[in-house]
Amino acid sequence: MRFAALAALLVGGCMAPAVQVPELASSQIAPDFASYTLRRVGLLPFTGEGLSGEESRHLQASFFAEASTVAPFEIVPLDPSDVAEIPTSDPYRRGVYKPRTIIDVARRFNLDAVFIGTVTDRNLFSPPRIGMQLDMVASETGMVIWNSAVYLDGSQQQVRKNVEIWAGVGQSDLESIDWRLCLLSPRRFAQFATYHLATQLAE
Repeated sequence: MRFAALAALLVGGCMAPAVQVPELASSQIAPDFASYTLRRVGLLPFTGEGLSGEESRHLQASFFAEASTVAPFEIVPLDPSDVAEIPTSDPYRRGVYKPRTIIDVARRFNLDAVFIGTVTDRNLFSPPRIGMQLDMVASETGMVIWNSAVYLDGSQQQVRKNVEIWAGVGQSDLESIDWRLCLLSPRRFAQFATYHLATQLAE
């Protein structure tokens, strides 16, 4: 889903490749998005039921690598130790964020907003499956002002074709690797998902 207000604020991204990777994620912005000043946005470690620390860090690093090429603001990855004492909100289950969570993070790192990512569904076996949600929460109000979601099922032909394109147009480090390996590696498939979340920042 495209939003003109967000597109007008996002400049300086990389030039698009000759072959575009079809979008599989969706995104939304708040009506007052343009009223927020975004200079530094924190990126918390991803969370999700059964997600290991290593998997959480990999998702965080993957999204950071992709989003940093299109976002006009600085993205600040936060280590688990940086937020260990900050109460968790469990927003996917509760539907809200505890104000203290956002305020504590923002004050500590001088952030205008915080990215909070959640793995909502996944299957590590073939065919792979993963669902992810990413919220941008404003430090000023504690409200979600942008969010993106993606659900990828490796058994679907559309997804498999998309992986093949993604692996061959310079969007990843997989040019010399058979794209089918992405469907056998949970780590690669998760990287594919974070790519789609990040592309929504350029919409």
